[in-house]
Amino acid sequence: MNESLKQKIQNDFDRIALHDQEGWDHNNHYHSFLLKQLPVQRQVTFDIGCGTGEFSRLLSKCFEKVIATDLSPNMIEVAKQRSRQFSNIDFQVADVMQWEPTAEQFDAIVSIATLHHLPVETLLPNLKAALKPGGRLIILDLLEYESWRDKLSDFVAVPLNWLFQAFRNSHIQQSPEAAAAMREHLRTDEYLTISQARRIYTRALRGAKVRKHLFWRYSVVWEKPTTA
Repeated sequence: MNESLKQKIQNDFDRIALHDQEGWDHNNHYHSFLLKQLPVQRQVTFDIGCGTGEFSRLLSKCFEKVIATDLSPNMIEVAKQRSRQFSNIDFQVADVMQWEPTAEQFDAIVSIATLHHLPVETLLPNLKAALKPGGRLIILDLLEYESWRDKLSDFVAVPLNWLFQAFRNSHIQQSPEAAAAMREHLRTDEYLTISQARRIYTRALRGAKVRKHLFWRYSVVWEKPTTA
């Protein structure tokens, strides 16, 4: 990631953090699914791109320690404010691409809607090295359509999105500033297609399970072998 793009992403999320309101979204819709993928061994986990710490707080109930990082200082500040009662979460402002992992450090590494900002193929070897044997890499990210068949899912996703927004987010009144901040960020976002995701992850992570979901998401679950 070049420095100008990195700075733009940080600035975008610093703006978004100032207007964040807790509610239903396309990411937390899959929190329960992601929690079901956690390994049996649960001492330390690493949350990459933790944002305001919503999933980090769920992880803190499952692990002895959670290390949660984000590129945005404002996101980390909001996460700390909302997580004061969670003493086992270590929130850090950090660029994961500058991270030098300790071998076999984590029982799980998770990331939600973050890796599309990063050179995934460059990052994956570090993630593999940092997992303990039997540890799991669990990813949820955004998906780009590649054919008309992909668009068929919109016949279910779009009406459901309207319903969830209407009933679960009725308390949220989005400000023009919040809408503008998100539009500016999405303007330069780029996503993998499901074919690209399967090719990249299964090539780097033998046995990885790459699955397409509603609400324009895909997941990756990979368990590090316990033997070489």
